[in-house]
Amino acid sequence: MKLGSIITIVFASALALALAGCGPKDKVKNENASAEGRDRELYNQASKKAEKGRYAEARLTYNIIITSYPDSAYLPLAKLAIADTFYLEGGTSNLQQAIGGYKDFAQYFPTHPKICEVKHWIAMSYMRQMGAYNREAQMAVQAERQLKDAEAACRNSAALPKIQSDLKRVQQALGLHELDIARFYSDKRQAPRATEDRLRGIITNYPNFSYLDESLYRLGVSLVEQEQPEEAAEYFTRLARDYSKSKYAKKGNEYLEKLGKPVPEPSNENPAPERRNFIGNFGLIMGRNGLEISEDGVLLRKKGREKEDVKATAKPSEVSNQPSTRSIRATTKGSAPPDQEDTLAPPAGQTTGEAVKAPSADQTTTPEAKNGESKKKDKKEKDSKKKEKDKKDPSGVSE
Repeated sequence: MKLGSIITIVFASALALALAGCGPKDKVKNENASAEGRDRELYNQASKKAEKGRYAEARLTYNIIITSYPDSAYLPLAKLAIADTFYLEGGTSNLQQAIGGYKDFAQYFPTHPKICEVKHWIAMSYMRQMGAYNREAQMAVQAERQLKDAEAACRNSAALPKIQSDLKRVQQALGLHELDIARFYSDKRQAPRATEDRLRGIITNYPNFSYLDESLYRLGVSLVEQEQPEEAAEYFTRLARDYSKSKYAKKGNEYLEKLGKPVPEPSNENPAPERRNFIGNFGLIMGRNGLEISEDGVLLRKKGREKEDVKATAKPSEVSNQPSTRSIRATTKGSAPPDQEDTLAPPAGQTTGEAVKAPSADQTTTPEAKNGESKKKDKKEKDSKKKEKDKKDPSGVSE
């Protein structure tokens, strides 16, 4: 064979292979591809898992919505629900995760209807980690900062009274923490300068502190010890004027007389500030700060049940661009049992009243069985063709 013929054959073979590779290819179906209405189904599935206390599995399902449906109306709800699962699960590590989730939500969705509650729940996540007043106060300081932020951002919110009440209770715990340190410096160390610094912080930062009368008296005494009688007289005067029924008012009046200052008239008839009894003080030492902290999350209640107002956070027309999509269900009343609900749910396009048909024989046959049946069928067809050919040409010899 000539060289030119060999080259021509090789070239033709390569061209044929190239053309065969450019032919139509079978498309592989991606089961994870986004589908209309799938975000709603995933959200409901995740909520069912959270209801059963399977928080880790619920978070994985919520994350599918976040990664696969960036334009879904369920995306903010999924992010918020993830933070809620950490909050409901509790524990130091989970509460820190909840704080991070709530802060991310506040950053990405600053105008969401739930933003005030989210800011409040950030503070409550810190409040749940607060200990006794005579221990580390870092969590209380963080809670106060977040409550002030929530108070400033939610002036027109219905949650404002509860935020202000929590702020007052947290500041009470912080005031006790600072006063406990001031007592130590004053009574044990005889350090008036250090005592003064702590007491000034209490009077300036915690105006509703229930031990403010004692703070004023101790601050005046520390200033007298530092030979600052004029400024000390101002605090003794304020004590006598605003807290005339306090047990410290009489002691303050004695200092005013020694300093040659007049004793002012009482400005009110308020009773003496209340003090906790022995049991109350023991509870404070044990970490019972009188805080009213919710066990529920922003969206999910304990054991994962959604709150009644969740359905108002997403309109049906905004979910997956489907006008007929139902709102998020707020309760599970009347629904199928959790273990059977997924199997009993009718497929898309089938109404609730339609009976679910039993699977056909083709649907229940395995792929291996189908392949075996197709091979037997092909063999039978070949045998029948061979018999017909033998009948037409019995001798088997062509003319």
